[in-house]
Amino acid sequence: MDIAFFDIDNTLTSRDPVTGWGSTISEATAEAIMTFCMEGNVALLSTGRAPQGVPACIQELPFSGMVAFDGSLALFEGERIYERFIEKEDLAAALAVTRETGMGLLFSGLEGRAFAGNPHDFDWHAETIADMAGLRKLMPSLEVGKLAFRHYDIPAYRASAVLRERFTCYQSAPDYFELVHKGVGKDVAAHALIDAIAQKKGKPGRVLAFGDSANDIPLLRSVDLPVVMGNGTDEAKGVAAYVTDDVFHDGVAHALAHFGYL
Repeated sequence: MDIAFFDIDNTLTSRDPVTGWGSTISEATAEAIMTFCMEGNVALLSTGRAPQGVPACIQELPFSGMVAFDGSLALFEGERIYERFIEKEDLAAALAVTRETGMGLLFSGLEGRAFAGNPHDFDWHAETIADMAGLRKLMPSLEVGKLAFRHYDIPAYRASAVLRERFTCYQSAPDYFELVHKGVGKDVAAHALIDAIAQKKGKPGRVLAFGDSANDIPLLRSVDLPVVMGNGTDEAKGVAAYVTDDVFHDGVAHALAHFGYL
């Protein structure tokens, strides 16, 4: 039994090149995942998305669990294995930054999404809030896994000691940045999942990880076979054992075939 972690966006799925929204998985990639699992292996997601944000085309595939929010949460067969949500005081501090500077921040949690600050005409698909009362109204548990901002707010981020000191920042796309609790990464959550699987199913053989961007690097560095998509960043490719084809040319399927799973 081997284990493979798969990033979603720009690894398993591609997005509309104009709007940046939507998710499409190729038939070859979907079939490759199913074959990998039918041979007794375990497929897991590793994403910056919330669990409820997994695209429908991915939900139909036999993934046994996931690393969500860039590592703030790990789930296996519906059970919480690991969690490290953003502390309440840090949420309040981030909201204060949006009020003081106008910086736009998306708050993403298990109960939904909320946005604070200046959206710069970008549709965040989230209700706008101004303070902790508004956030608590939308997310009563305050289980927020990550914050996100776009490239035009990089100066505000760099100027904020609060954000730089209290959060770990990952770049998940050329124009998109994500903030999680200090020290959180896909690697920590993924290895909690590996330990849980070992207890239930026995010690795994090889561990693979597929990704394309900076938020995948901690996990890529910690597995036996790190695979980076052809469309991945140069930084991510620098830690790869194998660089496969891009997401538009079935890179995941080709890599699984290269390593003998298909």
